[in-house]
Amino acid sequence: MEHADAARDEAAFSMRVLHHMSSRGDGLSSVTANLAVSPLSLHAALVLLGASARGATLDQIIAFLGPAGAHAHALLASHVALRVLAADAGDGPTVRFANGVWIDAALRLTDAYAHQVTEHYLAEVRSVPFKSQPEEATRQMNEWIEAATAGRIKNPIPAGSITTSTQAVLTNELYFNGAWSHKFEIRYTQHHAFYLLNGSHVLVPFMSNTKNQYIARRCGYKVLRLPYDARSTATPGSSQHQQRVFSMYIYLPDDYYGLPSLLRNLSSNPSLLESSGTMRNKVPMGAFMVPKFTVSCGTDATETLQALGLKLPFDPVAADLSEMVEAPPEPLVVSKVHHMCFVEVNEEGTEAAAATFFNPVPGCPPMMPVDDFVANHPFIFLIKEDRSGVVVFAGQVTNPSLLA
Repeated sequence: MEHADAARDEAAFSMRVLHHMSSRGDGLSSVTANLAVSPLSLHAALVLLGASARGATLDQIIAFLGPAGAHAHALLASHVALRVLAADAGDGPTVRFANGVWIDAALRLTDAYAHQVTEHYLAEVRSVPFKSQPEEATRQMNEWIEAATAGRIKNPIPAGSITTSTQAVLTNELYFNGAWSHKFEIRYTQHHAFYLLNGSHVLVPFMSNTKNQYIARRCGYKVLRLPYDARSTATPGSSQHQQRVFSMYIYLPDDYYGLPSLLRNLSSNPSLLESSGTMRNKVPMGAFMVPKFTVSCGTDATETLQALGLKLPFDPVAADLSEMVEAPPEPLVVSKVHHMCFVEVNEEGTEAAAATFFNPVPGCPPMMPVDDFVANHPFIFLIKEDRSGVVVFAGQVTNPSLLA
């Protein structure tokens, strides 16, 4: 299916974004920065933006999303909104996924754009007083986003970012709360040393259990798959019996200081991410420890997207976003891309949320079983929906003792 090719592009995009954020520290020292991003949230916002673009601007957005092409990425965005993350897609993790198109009360979306975003991407279109009451418009958007993310993302749109010249805003909100298919027993949680990239260490609580695990070895790192409970009460053969399968993947470098090189490797060879999907058989464990952690990350993603090659939508002269609004007083251009993400992992499972808004103004041996997995040094994590292949959240943990 075409959207499978787009899902591979989206997974590759997740590693490019995470590698860039990590290499620049995202405003912090890379030695101490825990990072989290929702590539799926960014992808959804980019598809909404692409629906408004024409000419060279549209061509660049399509090329930026990946070689699968415009149709495949549009299909993926629609598949995610209508099926994978739909509210009625079945039991298992609680998932809330919402696209929003906010337009000034004095303006009107084009019929074609409004139809595409509401029918294919389930976007909610709302009219707000950008020009007359920008503070009130900001309040309404922040309240909507906070509700969509169960209160985990608060005030994602900074004060002052919406002005009287704002004409439209695109948002995507994503909330995930999943219990492990086999929960960690609290009685096994103990404090151990976690070794930092600067050579020091901290004592943090590590989760453990005695069950077999999905775990395998690759060149220079190990991969752990932790499935989420995916039980469904839908009747086999019914429209809802398209069970979602979510898992967390932890990529642990063999070298205690190997996180930067592992990020480079996965960013330049994203096909390595696909091999994690072949982990179908559990293996007996020796030592098994995974730290509890919480990551909260807010960033201006404008620089990241531009550094990775998306420039025209931000160019006040060259940007062509003329398919969105009928007769705008001034041509639209993207001024800022804000992204916020929250991920918490404990014995019960994972809670995560994200919000994105655009303001348009050499070969390795096969995977082999291993008998231990001790995540006591910096690692990468992904949360994926395994059937579609989409990466919902991605991040790095360099210091689990840091509070969100």
